[in-house]
Amino acid sequence: MSASSSGVQPVTDRVAQADAILCADRQFGDSAAIGERNLARFRLGLTMLARHDGEAAEVLRTTAGASDERLRPLLYDPVLRNCFEVDLARLESGRLGHSSFGAYVSGHADAPSAMGPCEALTRPHGLAWPGLGEAWVLTEPAPHGDAQEMLADRLMELYRDALGGSPAIRPVDPTDDVRGVLREGAELLATLLPAAGAGGLEHVTMVGFAHRESEEGPLQSMSGGDPLPSTVLLAPERCTSPWLAAESLLHEGAHLKLFDALRTGSVVRNATERVPIPWRIGSWTVIRVFVALHFYVHLLVFRAAATAAGDAVRQRFGAPPPAEDLDEPSPGTPAARSGQYRTSAERARYLAECVLSLPEQALTENGHRFARWLLTALRLVDDDAPRPLDPAAATTRQARPGQQQPEVLPEAALQRIAPVDACALPGLGQLVVSPARTARMHWLNARSWTVYSLCDGRDLDAVHTAYARAAGLPADSQEVGRQVRESVRSLVIAGLVTQDT
Repeated sequence: MSASSSGVQPVTDRVAQADAILCADRQFGDSAAIGERNLARFRLGLTMLARHDGEAAEVLRTTAGASDERLRPLLYDPVLRNCFEVDLARLESGRLGHSSFGAYVSGHADAPSAMGPCEALTRPHGLAWPGLGEAWVLTEPAPHGDAQEMLADRLMELYRDALGGSPAIRPVDPTDDVRGVLREGAELLATLLPAAGAGGLEHVTMVGFAHRESEEGPLQSMSGGDPLPSTVLLAPERCTSPWLAAESLLHEGAHLKLFDALRTGSVVRNATERVPIPWRIGSWTVIRVFVALHFYVHLLVFRAAATAAGDAVRQRFGAPPPAEDLDEPSPGTPAARSGQYRTSAERARYLAECVLSLPEQALTENGHRFARWLLTALRLVDDDAPRPLDPAAATTRQARPGQQQPEVLPEAALQRIAPVDACALPGLGQLVVSPARTARMHWLNARSWTVYSLCDGRDLDAVHTAYARAAGLPADSQEVGRQVRESVRSLVIAGLVTQDT
């Protein structure tokens, strides 16, 4: 944190404010809201899969209709979540065949609702951080029966693939000391950052320990995406100190939380657009820039909290160690030649500037929101970080040439397509819709949801009038006209509404 910070606002206050901000945003920070959207996506996805796999249709529909309490252990089970994501990707590309999720869940339909199928393989069963979440510690599976044998084989296959694929790779059974420090690390994280730290732990289902050597050096920690979902893998050496364990859990928990958040709201319009990274050879996609910036902001908040930790924390967990240096820039890069970008703060500032320099049309509405949210938190722990962009200023940046929007036809009859599958989240003001013919999900906010509901054959003027009435706004308001036109345009682009002339 810059020295000037202490003269303006106490460090502890700024850390507490940043911690609260990192969990306040309903789209990216609020773990409960993220979980609710992912359950809706899960229900809708299973319904979509049932339309295309007659053999597994019954178990898929039954699962989709289960209670939230029953669905959560299935959604966050590493094997079942992997199957679900693979099935959805195959469905979208027209290559589904039979649902692998349906095949695996069929053998575990009667499993205890409080425990996921993979968790039931571990004996003795052990929670990673009792009282802070339901994450469990991976040990060598001990299956009983054919269904559990098949599940255990798949879990170990995913585990090995995540670590390089060698058949010799097996889970490291942690000692009691390692388990104890893991628990203390989670407790330390939740003590330092009671909002963001504890919230990240909620997105972890399985914690495994592993040894792996690669060209980049020994494994320290990693988190699973689609290949090994909801999972954190650690080197046992990361659990020699609660401070090391806490930083690793923050790092990987933040990645898993963002992974879940991005499943229900894209932030970039062009997934292939790239940004030069001076400390690495080559360039990164914009989404990777966001992922890295998200991590660095959380890390800087954590380190500011560690520096400001009081006597009670130090007496319980020990003094925080000196902050670990980042890896040196890759040889031959501009950063290696100039000596820049060797600290987390330098890299966070650079990535923030990259985000701010993007043209307005490069990001979705969620993307602009994501950038403002992260940069607001970053400014609280780094006075030299760039300021968040004012929402109104975004419209002054120029779109790239060649970006064309479809015309909204005033006289056309606006009609919702059918059939669709849909799941409403009224508490979040969102509706997720999937046209049966495309097998793609579209997330509508409250404004687009209202306009979508009004597209029942009316023309644009009629939708405009009805929307103004529903929103409680003057019918002649320019803002109403802009909102309706933008919503109709996005609905037409998504293929959810047609314009019949």
